[in-house]
Amino acid sequence: MKSNKLKILFLAICVLQLFYLFHFRSGFKYEIIKNPFGVNSGIDFALTPMVIESKKILKNQKLSTFNVSEVLRNDGYFYQRTIEFNYPIRLKRSSKSIFYLLEENVPENCNILESGNYLKLTQC
Repeated sequence: MKSNKLKILFLAICVLQLFYLFHFRSGFKYEIIKNPFGVNSGIDFALTPMVIESKKILKNQKLSTFNVSEVLRNDGYFYQRTIEFNYPIRLKRSSKSIFYLLEENVPENCNILESGNYLKLTQC
């Protein structure tokens, strides 16, 4: 009788630990599973707001190519994710449409096309 209670207690503790690991420690988000095949499903959890904003700005401007400033090019995460996330819009170094951070100074010969919370798109 005592060993059965001990087994049940051990099983209950194991189940609680599994629940804890799955729910709090794994980083799993139930919002992703609610709509797994949606167009933007899980993007907020996988990408930074700067990368998401770049796609929004490029879609608003209906561009086929873009470039990024030297500061953004040196940020490896932003650079790689922007290229991947914005495909089929391509990064092209000769493009006249250039992304800058809001804090960056834009050259005098450039006009700001659109600004967001993190980035600004210029035409040079």
